[in-house]
Amino acid sequence: MNLYSENSDLYCCDFSYQIFLLDSIDLINKFKMKKVVFLVAIFSVTSLFSQNTFQLWNFNAKDGMEGAIAKLADEQWGDAKFKSGGIQIERIGHGDNPWSHRVILFGEVGKIGRVDGDVTDTEWALFQEKFNNLVEEWGTSYAGRFMSIEGGSWVDYPYVQIYDLNLNDPLAFKNAHDKLVKQTSKTRGERPVAFGAYDIGGGKNVTHWVAIGSKDFNDLMAQKAIEETYVKEWAEWAKNNGGATIIANYSLNVLAAFTNN
Repeated sequence: MNLYSENSDLYCCDFSYQIFLLDSIDLINKFKMKKVVFLVAIFSVTSLFSQNTFQLWNFNAKDGMEGAIAKLADEQWGDAKFKSGGIQIERIGHGDNPWSHRVILFGEVGKIGRVDGDVTDTEWALFQEKFNNLVEEWGTSYAGRFMSIEGGSWVDYPYVQIYDLNLNDPLAFKNAHDKLVKQTSKTRGERPVAFGAYDIGGGKNVTHWVAIGSKDFNDLMAQKAIEETYVKEWAEWAKNNGGATIIANYSLNVLAAFTNN
């Protein structure tokens, strides 16, 4: 399988991925990434709204190769030139996601991707060969948008729980979600919460997602206990969210992250 091309920071060479990944060629041409950050959150910037988009690729890393993947990513993207957003390799933790890792590419619509000419054909070929030697199997790939985000920097809250959802009325859910987030903001503090849509893929019966950042596993559990005290607010959310089913949920940490700031 083939992870990269000259103008694409991510793609899998299995033929079934090629049509989908043609869309990422322009996206990945334009990133500006400055550094690797270990164990940071899904997003390293806080201004992600509905004009922002993402693409992600799940994979199983070969046993013992996680450190080598992070090092290779640093060599490839540490000094890369981009226009917006970022790219990350994330370690899947607890929950319903069967893959060991994933790569997520994100940024503003029309401004995602690496600057033209920032890498040569020879460099790409060597990089994709090295990366694929560290991957046991490539999995599913998705794409979508961010609809809303509140809170502080994900870098400060690197342990993230993802909820994959099936929504009957996305607009009603967004309104109920945004209201609940504001109602619980006092005790949540600066912990970030994001809501978005899967526009391509996402899994069986999955249409949207919610991401919640915490300092670590213990912090996440403590916040869950606090959230349970908002009985009235959660009842209002359930009444007004238009119908929502949690299809899956899982946690993750970021193995390596590169952003434009």
